[in-house]
Amino acid sequence: MGAQQPVSDGTSAAVRTRSGACEIDVVLTDAAVSGVRDLVSACLRLWGLTELDWRVTLTASELLTNAFQHARKEDESSVPVKVVLTRTPDGLFLCVSDPDPWLPAAVSAGENDEGGRGLMLIKTLSDRYGCSSTAHGKDVWVTILHSA
Repeated sequence: MGAQQPVSDGTSAAVRTRSGACEIDVVLTDAAVSGVRDLVSACLRLWGLTELDWRVTLTASELLTNAFQHARKEDESSVPVKVVLTRTPDGLFLCVSDPDPWLPAAVSAGENDEGGRGLMLIKTLSDRYGCSSTAHGKDVWVTILHSA
């Protein structure tokens, strides 16, 4: 089933759900990150995965922010991304696809730096993390498992 869903900045996202999977296609802006995060949270509630909500939504927010900051061209205010959530027997798989071919690399953030901690946070919050090049950019993915 697919539908257009409003996102906080007036943008809309194409959302497709089926049993155990949700795909969100959006032209991401800085202001739209929180709206997409809310759609991710709604999928988790629909599947009864509320115990994963804070980890998944924070991880999704970091992945989306990284895509917005690094995948958009310097003179543009948006970037097309796809978010895929897949329910698994032991938790959740989350993937964010963007058009930038460069794979993320950790940087050392200084004590007073405002950025540079996103990838560290993603690795800390997830049980598995990875990225791969695609024909149209890259996929950055995480697996978040139920608590033991």
